[in-house]
Amino acid sequence: MDKRPFPDQIEAERVVLRKHELSFAETMFACIDQDRERLRVFLPWVDASKTLDDTLTYIKKSREEHDSGAGAAFGMYDRVTGVYMGNIGVHAILWDQECCELGYWVLRDYEGKGYVTEAVEALERACFSLGFHRVEIRCSSLNERSAAIPRRLGYHLDGTLRENSIEHGRYRDTLVFGKLTPA
Repeated sequence: MDKRPFPDQIEAERVVLRKHELSFAETMFACIDQDRERLRVFLPWVDASKTLDDTLTYIKKSREEHDSGAGAAFGMYDRVTGVYMGNIGVHAILWDQECCELGYWVLRDYEGKGYVTEAVEALERACFSLGFHRVEIRCSSLNERSAAIPRRLGYHLDGTLRENSIEHGRYRDTLVFGKLTPA
């Protein structure tokens, strides 16, 4: 399968996913900074995002990857109010294997309200429409909220990678969920 461009925007019932813009760096950094302690529990990149320049660098890199087909990063926004809720993206893309992985995080105020489930479902549909055969979601075995999303959306738990990552100085397991192209 050849690399194909990801859309710049994906719409769902209550959420809109938009390709990151440099003009949004200040807001994104402020949101990460205000929710830093909660986010860093399962997201190791949070500790490396210490300044506005770190966020600008991330956005520039994500835009390059988006444009080249090496990845796709989106801000998650409330469709009605336009309020930023978190990020979602496609990474670990293997175009020749027609496989990719989704990742996501949401700010505390929007957790547990179904926004991420809706966003994952919309992004997954976009991936399948681009020709991917397999979409994966990986998360810490300790992150029950994150693992609930693929379970809710009918992903198969393909396995547990035992002690394959270090989080805050301790080994942890990773759950690997997969979904195949709908028949």
